[in-house]
Amino acid sequence: MEPLDYDRDPRVRGPFETLALLGQGGMGRAYLARRLPLDGWDGSWEAAYRIADADAVSMGENSLAVLKTIRTELLTDDDAAKVERNRARFVAEVDAIRTVVGPRIPAFLGASPEAAEPWLAMEYIAGPSLDTQVKHGGPVKDVGAWAALGLGLVEALESVHGAGLLHRDLKPGNVVLGPNGPVVLDFGLAVLAERQDFSNALTKTGWALGTPAFMPWEQYQDTKHVKASADVYAIGSTLFFTATGRTPYSGIPAPWAPDWNDVPAEFLPLLGRLFAPTEEQRPKLLDVRHELSAMLAKNGLSYEAAARRLADIVATAGLTPELPVKAIAEGPDPQVRAQAQRAVDDGAAPDAPWLDDGLFAELSPDTDLDLEPGEEADAADAVPHDDTHRARYTPTVPDDGEARTAPLPSPEPTKMHSTETADPVHKHAQPDPPVSPPAEDRRRPVTPRPVPRPALKVAERLRRAYAHSGSL
Repeated sequence: MEPLDYDRDPRVRGPFETLALLGQGGMGRAYLARRLPLDGWDGSWEAAYRIADADAVSMGENSLAVLKTIRTELLTDDDAAKVERNRARFVAEVDAIRTVVGPRIPAFLGASPEAAEPWLAMEYIAGPSLDTQVKHGGPVKDVGAWAALGLGLVEALESVHGAGLLHRDLKPGNVVLGPNGPVVLDFGLAVLAERQDFSNALTKTGWALGTPAFMPWEQYQDTKHVKASADVYAIGSTLFFTATGRTPYSGIPAPWAPDWNDVPAEFLPLLGRLFAPTEEQRPKLLDVRHELSAMLAKNGLSYEAAARRLADIVATAGLTPELPVKAIAEGPDPQVRAQAQRAVDDGAAPDAPWLDDGLFAELSPDTDLDLEPGEEADAADAVPHDDTHRARYTPTVPDDGEARTAPLPSPEPTKMHSTETADPVHKHAQPDPPVSPPAEDRRRPVTPRPVPRPALKVAERLRRAYAHSGSL
């Protein structure tokens, strides 16, 4: 973890306060963050920020999170189509993380992908990455620990594939060895399996997305059309690295077996099948689970005992990142909390999630009328900018000329009919005829109800969903 540089790093995003820099990559930066206790949360804010655990936020729970942002330059390029692709890829990552739920997947906490500066937040897992563990703690050759890791990877991919997704970038750097075992991160390349054939898909034929050192040959040739067996292969390459401390191939994958030197003999049968050159020859996830479980049984180990061995190896290495002092403090800085409160209440900078692209500018109380010099606003369009934040709306009223030349006729009195005998004392009263209101009252506009800003963003997300859905 590195200290924040507030010249380029945010202090808050939505209801999250940033605490430290965890890392950065081609798409953006990742921060250690903490959820802030904010006032006024309701269903509209929860929907706008996609808050997954609103009760924790409203109660002020200071749980830690990983907050990811997009690099600013990716959203300020002169090529509008390129900017849209970058934003769409981030939206796809948010949707993927929200879709996948499982014990080996970090919980999704919230996001604002349509904001001027998009972000997403997920559960923070306290532990070293598998890459760090092997490089600094040494290869894992213990059968129990190695098999426990493999079973954790299988369970994670079962959650991913069960949601109709592929991971496409499973590797040691995307595996965290947390207090409860391995957790798989980063669905940045996850694509809905049933949408892979769309001509406008984010992953195009011929693009080699992922990490070449851990992907199969067919993915290196064509990322778009790979199947679930590509992720199964990635389990093999990740376990190969865990046992040897090196990648299966140098640089790029190859359609032949890797060098098996330094691989324990007990690992070879399973790894040999995982590295099969064709998709059809590789085992299914369920088969990998059965083989790893059989390996534990052969060595007289239960899964719980094997998991403890892996946890002991991680604890002995002492590579779990140390949290900054701010992360264990009792509460957030009051100024930081106030900044976050303004952002969620008013769409204030830097979050500004409500009015990012002007699509609904005509409904925005913060948009001034576009008038020529000397031109006056029409009375029907003029909307006062007051504390009520009323949306701009013109009610339907009769035309001025029509109101003067064709007044509404007064209906004739309705006669009452009764079967009772007429009583000279108690006569049936005739109702008074309705009185037509004066023309000026009929034309008085009804005060419009305000349109909540979060509702506008829900409409915007629907528009984007329809625009990017190839099935509609």
